Amino acid sequence: MTKQLPGVDIVLVGFGWTGAIYAEKLTAAGLNVLALERGPWRDTPNDFATTFAQDELRYYWRHGMFQEASQATLTFRNNSAQTALPMRHWGSFLPGNGVGGSGVHWNGQTYRFLPSDFVARTHNEERYGPLPEHVTVQDYGVTYDELEPHFDYFEKICGICGQAGNLNGETVEGGNPFEGPRSDNYPNPRCR
Repeated sequence: MTKQLPGVDIVLVGFGWTGAIYAEKLTAAGLNVLALERGPWRDTPNDFATTFAQDELRYYWRHGMFQEASQATLTFRNNSAQTALPMRHWGSFLPGNGVGGSGVHWNGQTYRFLPSDFVARTHNEERYGPLPEHVTVQDYGVTYDELEPHFDYFEKICGICGQAGNLNGETVEGGNPFEGPRSDNYPNPRCR
């Protein structure tokens, strides 16, 4: 017999980084949110004990934190002329499995694209002249300056550490002077 549960305002499918950030924003706005996750709940003593860190068999060979290829069918093709075939081995694409998704095996590094990365075609044409017709490089539809507040938000919500090198256009000693301008420093000091 089915059991009817109380209603919610929002249902999130998947509770990795994206789902968690959405949930934080939606619950702060007063909405009742439910997140559905296909995989297991993980906790530190059972899944991340320091003795497991060197368990090459469990994590490297058996992919202990990754989605089983049999749980979902993803297809892939290199171009539109090929037939999209299911991936049976993930290779370097390793989707996480469980609450936290791929964030569970995330290595904790976040990099911002450079301002010039968002205008790749324009940047290259200014530097080298007009590109041939068949070259497919193009500018993004968004700029670094438009995304910078979102980079800053993500770094703060995740507690990223580091030292800004370009704070509002001013070079800061100890940081990367070639990075795009930041509106604020990292939320945590440089990790040692």
